[in-house]
Amino acid sequence: MLFASSFYQNQKSYFGTTKYDAQQTNFYGNLQYELTYGKNSLKTGLSFRHLNLNEDIAFTDNTLQRTYAGNYLKQENIVGAFAENTALLSDKLTWIAGIRVDDHNRFGTKVTPRTLLKYDITPNTVVRANIGTGWRTANLFSENIGLLVSSRDIVFVEELKPEKALNTGVNFTQKFNGNQVSGFFSGDYYRTDFQNQIFPDYDTDPTKAIIENFTGKSTSNTFQAEVYLNFWQQLEFKTGYSFLDVYREIDGAKTLLPFNPRHKVVTTLGYKPLSNKYHFDMNIHWFGKQRLPNTQGNPPQFQRPDFSENFMLFNAQFTYKVNKFELYGGCENIFNFRQEQPIIGWQDPFSQYFDTSSVWGPTRGRELYFGVRFKIPQK
Repeated sequence: MLFASSFYQNQKSYFGTTKYDAQQTNFYGNLQYELTYGKNSLKTGLSFRHLNLNEDIAFTDNTLQRTYAGNYLKQENIVGAFAENTALLSDKLTWIAGIRVDDHNRFGTKVTPRTLLKYDITPNTVVRANIGTGWRTANLFSENIGLLVSSRDIVFVEELKPEKALNTGVNFTQKFNGNQVSGFFSGDYYRTDFQNQIFPDYDTDPTKAIIENFTGKSTSNTFQAEVYLNFWQQLEFKTGYSFLDVYREIDGAKTLLPFNPRHKVVTTLGYKPLSNKYHFDMNIHWFGKQRLPNTQGNPPQFQRPDFSENFMLFNAQFTYKVNKFELYGGCENIFNFRQEQPIIGWQDPFSQYFDTSSVWGPTRGRELYFGVRFKIPQK
């Protein structure tokens, strides 16, 4: 089997006095062969990835003496080979083992193995465990486009190398089916240990974003739990909780990375009668505190707290069907929560203290919307 995809993107943008033009060409091809033997299935093949990214940054006014203007050209050609074997060791135990070997035109050969075990305790109770490595090259500006909005100078300390990490994880899933109630419970724990990580340093100097390779201890621990219930095939309830602990160890001290809420809860509720004439949906998002960049080096009027506040968002929508039409209306951010003064130095967007890195909540209040959908009948 042959899979191929390609796209071209041309972006021209202004962020205040910062001009950002980018052209990206991407091609990916994958030639794959599949073989079944005994209780095993083997997938193997070759892949090729081409990336040409040309980013041009200029300042229409450089009173702030920022230093990162220039042309950033990234060309990647990655030739790879891969193999993945799925073995049914028993009626309950499945083992998947895979390996990739990629040759990068700049960074040489990368080997990434991965394996997964799946055990069916019962037909409705499943445990999975996996471990593997991964790597990627970072596209700094497109992945951190908010840096171009603020007045921070972007300082490159050294040439960036690929990010590398070891990933481990376990999952437990319990399904249940009843005459009146059905659903599932799922719990996940994942850990990522980085050998090299690219993440802007916002803390050393509040007027700069420092970019360099971080090869010290950097870890991400994630726990997720999710419950889904369906009552009488009419009422749906789903809630999920996630705990995220993302940190680095610097000089022996644990430092949380910014912009990551440690606690988050998402709940959805939907009702649809058996007639399917209408349905009502509501969702609630609760976000815990997240660390913000250190701004203590700014004058007092341009400082912000080290952590954000907890906040909740409520959204609802009602849909009514009339023949081939659907009439719908809803409200987002029902209780009109907004972060006050989210931008540092908003009074003067061209000053050295103008900074958007402390935005942690919604900046738009309550919004009402109405609409009509027309569904084309399927033959």
